[in-house]
Amino acid sequence: MSDLHYIDTAGVKWSARTGQIINGASIPRFLWAFIGPPFTGDYRRASVIHDVACDTRNRPHVDVHQMFCEAMAADGVPGWKRHLMCAAVKIFGPRW
Repeated sequence: MSDLHYIDTAGVKWSARTGQIINGASIPRFLWAFIGPPFTGDYRRASVIHDVACDTRNRPHVDVHQMFCEAMAADGVPGWKRHLMCAAVKIFGPRW
């Protein structure tokens, strides 16, 4: 796998380098049939970059979660799935 990058609407570059540890989209197993498994799917790039940003905590958690939502939109994740995953991250995602 190669490095992943995303430039958000404010012009901030977010990156995930090859070899960084990720946990996937943290989707509960019972939702895999509906949303998809944690390491595949149209939201994969956004979830990998989000995982790295949550681990490094170089930016506020609100910005990190917003980037996740924007990156999914940029990657063409359907609105229903994007809104569901954004809500889950904003409610249950890490805060610092």
